[in-house]
Amino acid sequence: MSVSKHADPFPADRVVRIVLRNGLKALLLPDSTAPVAAVVTRVNAGYFDETDDIVGIAHVLEHMFFKGTQRRGVGDIAKETKASGGYLNAHTIYDNTTYYTVLPASGLRAGLEIQADAYANSVIDADELARELEVIIQEAKRKLDNPSAVATETTYELLHDTHRMRRWRIGREAGLRQLGRDQLLRFYRNFYRPSNTILAVAGDFDAAEISQEIERLYGQLEAADPVRTPGPPETSTAGFRYRELSGDIAQSQVVIGWRTPDAHDDDTPALDVAASILASGRASRLYRAVRERKLASSISAYNYTPTELGVFALHIEGDAATAVEAAQAAWSEILRLRKEAPSDPELQRVKNVFASRWMRRLETMEGKANYLAEWEGLGDWQLGSRYFQRVMDMSAQDVSAASSKYLQPESAAVLVYRPVTAPSVATDGAAMRHLLQLSSVTELKPLAAANISVASAKKVKAEDGESGVRVFRSSSGIPVLVKKRPSPIVHMEIQAAGGSSRETMEIAGISNLAARTSVKGTPRFSSEQIASLAEEMGGSIGVSVGRDSVSWSLSVPVKFFERAFNLVADVVLGPTLSDTSVDIERHAALSNLALLRDDMYSYPVRLATLAAFAGHPYGIPVSGTEETVRAFDGAAVRMWYNGTMMQTEWTVGIVGDVDPEVAAAIVSGALADLQQGGKPETRMVSWPLLSASTIETRDKAQTALALAFNGAHRNDPDRYAAAMIATVASGLGGRFFEELRDKRSLAYTVHAFNSAHPAAGMFLSYIATSPEKEDAAREGLLEQFAELTNSRVSDDELERAKRYAIGTHAIAQESGGHVLNEILSAYTFGLGLTELEEYESSIQKVTAEQMREFARKHFDPTRRVEGVIRGAGRVV
Repeated sequence: MSVSKHADPFPADRVVRIVLRNGLKALLLPDSTAPVAAVVTRVNAGYFDETDDIVGIAHVLEHMFFKGTQRRGVGDIAKETKASGGYLNAHTIYDNTTYYTVLPASGLRAGLEIQADAYANSVIDADELARELEVIIQEAKRKLDNPSAVATETTYELLHDTHRMRRWRIGREAGLRQLGRDQLLRFYRNFYRPSNTILAVAGDFDAAEISQEIERLYGQLEAADPVRTPGPPETSTAGFRYRELSGDIAQSQVVIGWRTPDAHDDDTPALDVAASILASGRASRLYRAVRERKLASSISAYNYTPTELGVFALHIEGDAATAVEAAQAAWSEILRLRKEAPSDPELQRVKNVFASRWMRRLETMEGKANYLAEWEGLGDWQLGSRYFQRVMDMSAQDVSAASSKYLQPESAAVLVYRPVTAPSVATDGAAMRHLLQLSSVTELKPLAAANISVASAKKVKAEDGESGVRVFRSSSGIPVLVKKRPSPIVHMEIQAAGGSSRETMEIAGISNLAARTSVKGTPRFSSEQIASLAEEMGGSIGVSVGRDSVSWSLSVPVKFFERAFNLVADVVLGPTLSDTSVDIERHAALSNLALLRDDMYSYPVRLATLAAFAGHPYGIPVSGTEETVRAFDGAAVRMWYNGTMMQTEWTVGIVGDVDPEVAAAIVSGALADLQQGGKPETRMVSWPLLSASTIETRDKAQTALALAFNGAHRNDPDRYAAAMIATVASGLGGRFFEELRDKRSLAYTVHAFNSAHPAAGMFLSYIATSPEKEDAAREGLLEQFAELTNSRVSDDELERAKRYAIGTHAIAQESGGHVLNEILSAYTFGLGLTELEEYESSIQKVTAEQMREFARKHFDPTRRVEGVIRGAGRVV
């Protein structure tokens, strides 16, 4: 892959850098490739700036940023942003707090004015603060119910004795309750200073005009530097450290971490590459040594580098019975990387993946603005290009030397978080280190070289296209949909109609298992070769199984399109589905089912969905059950794939900077042996006549409630009315958010949406709260649904919802992957490609009365369905 073209994503003359008299830095990137604009405000203050008596205050202030100014009341900031067609959010981390808003370009001036007002004039009302603290405590409880988050932050604590990185990131309940308005105002007035702030704007605008607007909005703010109270440095000797936790979790978490230097250190790029060598992609060392040997369901590695220091970590999730062996295998790979430099092909594969991800990040205005703010926050926005070039010029010896320097066995910290039912792993650090050194894992074999054979292109028949999409028929009758758009990345997908709705409950999950095993080998390529070939092109073959379809997708730089599509075609047409591969993927599927039980969002939603669709093919869980998945063998999977999954209707979609006719001919040649079949029919769902609920009790800090009603299906004329109800109800500025979160402080997370499928719709709401507030949360949701039923939404609410829906739809067009999904959905499950041009007019036609009629028809509390995970209320 040529890297020089992408080493400098924004030539210096394209970015306008302004420094106001008060010290505020503004970076402007005019870009007319999409009618979108993004505004990012980065304040260089985060958890590292908090003294021990105000832990969590930076995050609390982030919440209060949206709670009103002298000009705007509570909720108005979000409402006005929605009215401009955009969205906003924020995040707080160790060294910064970042706020962002993305809007249609026509709303940029309004968005800038809203952000400037919130930045400079937040009132931090005492009563609002008290209510918001209850919300943040719910957020802290939600994190306590996330095993991965608990393991990560406990590892950071274990690694550090004095540095502020040792602390629970957003604060504990007792400390949060002690925070008052005066403390927040001091933190706000000290750190939210122009000289401590970076404003980055990317989008379709005139730089001179926006420069003047920034001067008008920010130029009169007082100039002053923040007073910092640095925390103590980490001066303790690292040493080998160990801690073991247990809890009501289904799978074990093992984290192995080391202290590393900060983002500015010369060794940081090499450590980042080391993490990718270890765990980036299916061809990586740890994926093959741990996941493919059935020792864990997932493993990752990263080098996290805020401004003051870094942490290099391996994170393993999997069965408690194999947790030690998984840790031993990972430990062995660390030792090997310290002693042996990666091979040239291995290093090049990582560089290609890195370059491709770099391009994907810069596909949107939001990505570009965040890029500018992030690197300017580290000292200079042009550091990004230098970092990129450092990675692309990295030698294998650099990687091994940095690994040897920092990833020393004697300075590691190991954290084990296991199910309470599992036996203890080690009594102390000495015992754990002894276990790691007992590893007898077989060393990985080098990846065998392979080349993709490209099939001869075959003629295609052009059909009438619509909405900017060209439609062709391959030599075997398969529709090929191609949309040409300027982008360095091309997105491709092969879609098969069917999905889990073709199964019975006795074989639930077999399509998912078969599809995921399909990437594990063909007569031409081994599993490792498929992964390596894809990653050499900067991508990874994705497999998605839903109720109505199965798809194989890949996105790569445009120049690799022909090779990439032939690789995906080889996987779809001839997977070997060997007994060994099926066994590996079955083990992973069972582990993922266990992990699902610890997901306090997905699991209650699954319970509600299965109750709503009981007795219908949609009631068959896509991922199966532990009983069904455990029973599958290779013969059953091969029979199902070849005898059922291949006998269906196929569709191919391509979005990118390709010649449509040439691309279609490449598809036709690669899929010449794929025969077109018919689309499986699925009967419409009959919603339950009576209320139904599924409840499980767990030792969790929160109770999670998924409450659902019959909704609008994929082609229901009322689906646009349902979408408008969801927009009015959900998100920042939405009714549910304002009433249940802002006013009653019942939850951190509350939202609603209409989930539309060809044979059914489900209008789902979700809330997570303290167990003692479960009844109040349920009653609150039902009250809100009753209000939608009893009275029409206001004209202002409806107009704001329409602008938001139309604006965010336009913003989503920046993503080639999103565009491809829309095209395939409209063609295969919708009313045709004309849908792509009719979205705005369909939204504009929705009336308040249609919304009320939909609510009256669907929101019957006696026919609601619930999925509940009832927590015990552990203290944060």
